[in-house]
Amino acid sequence: MKKRRIITRLDVKGPNVVKGIQFEGLRIMGSPAEIARKAYAQGADELIYIDVVASLYERNSLLEVIEEASSLGIAIPMTVGGGIRKLDDITNILRAGADKVAINTAATRNPSFITAAAERFGRQCIVGSLQAKKQRDGTWEAYVDNGRERTGLDAIAWASKLVALGCGELFVTSIDQDGTKKGFDTDLIAQIVKNVSVPVIACGGAGSENDIHQCFDHTKCDGVAFATLLHYDLTTIDTVKQAASDNGVLIRHSAPIEQNDAPAQLNNSDTDKKTVSIIDYGLGNLKSVTLAFESLGNQVKIISTPGEIIDAELLVLPGVGSFAEGIAGLHARDLVAPIRQYAKKGWPLLGICLGMQLLMSKSEEFGNHDGLNIISGAVKPFKLPTEVNLSQYRVPHVGWNTLCAPKNITWNGSILEKSAANTDVYFVHSFMVIPDDPNCTIANAQYGDQTFAAVVQEKLTFGTQFHPEKSGPAGKQMLQYFSQL
Repeated sequence: MKKRRIITRLDVKGPNVVKGIQFEGLRIMGSPAEIARKAYAQGADELIYIDVVASLYERNSLLEVIEEASSLGIAIPMTVGGGIRKLDDITNILRAGADKVAINTAATRNPSFITAAAERFGRQCIVGSLQAKKQRDGTWEAYVDNGRERTGLDAIAWASKLVALGCGELFVTSIDQDGTKKGFDTDLIAQIVKNVSVPVIACGGAGSENDIHQCFDHTKCDGVAFATLLHYDLTTIDTVKQAASDNGVLIRHSAPIEQNDAPAQLNNSDTDKKTVSIIDYGLGNLKSVTLAFESLGNQVKIISTPGEIIDAELLVLPGVGSFAEGIAGLHARDLVAPIRQYAKKGWPLLGICLGMQLLMSKSEEFGNHDGLNIISGAVKPFKLPTEVNLSQYRVPHVGWNTLCAPKNITWNGSILEKSAANTDVYFVHSFMVIPDDPNCTIANAQYGDQTFAAVVQEKLTFGTQFHPEKSGPAGKQMLQYFSQL
């Protein structure tokens, strides 16, 4: 089952992580790299980076920060916000290693930008960032420019509008509670959760472990983000998780991670090592996948031509985006036939998230589209929340969930061969793969009342609906096995 998330927030100004109270009086907390590494080592489920002056200066300066985090081997998902105004901004941030983008100011000034972004990158990638301040009449108003500017928008109604425009997740910060250590504005969060069908992340006010599990309990939110508790060493993420678990919150348990923790380096000599070729088709988290394979001792090559695909030894089709944009990107580069030809040879091929979906015959995302048809089957949406009688059911499916083996299926000879039973991995998707041959599914997961394919295999073609490069040491173990095929 999907776990609720414990998230570290990093507000960044220039080269530093900063923290204030109600977005004022910012103090330097340290370098983004060190704080991110600390959070990862303690077991954070996700990182959220916000450039706190990006909207003021009309730019986002976090690309180097994200690239550095990926290079440090921080193998958990990252969301980036601040100053995102153009589709190219999103492309650059994702290619630097992020998994989602948080949009606030641009959404209020150009709402159609959210819709365009969702259609290109998939709504699961687009996070509506909402900063709210309580008014004298008891309502909340949405603010922008890191809490500096009023919008006149009712925060609860604006949350619903963001979802209607295409946001697949909401990141809600209470300006009144931010940095105060007085607890979350649970009334605000609960009302937003009640009025939307997508995952909601609560932020602003955590002062103790109790505040966090009480926020989960009172609001039914999907994740809680905090900064002060970690920055000032008032607690650890492991302590927070244990307190939440003790109070009935279903969370992901993770062992402490040592610096550069990863599966053992490959034992092959340099002459025996094969090159991992990663396809660049205009979409995808190339930096994250590249660095993950490199951390395991592999040679990695980014490729984008038919000849390079035919000559590849190990081929990876990554992906963050919508199916239509993905298959269009492959066609535009004349890569569809070469990928099919490569797979037909029976050589190792790995599709990640959107890459897995592109392996299928067809998709229903934003219309009907033909896929690569390497594995026969379809890509279909999750059931609507109105079809599932579960208060915790949200679409997109975002977060850590558990892999299970179907009956009579073993993981021998697959990328899961070294994986432990009930491994937790990171998903972010709105659509699921349904192979025509059930035996192609070697691992599944459950969400709501639906069991869906999490890993598919046909000969040496594999697809993972989750992101192994963002699933901690367990995910890297899968990538290592693939690189040894």
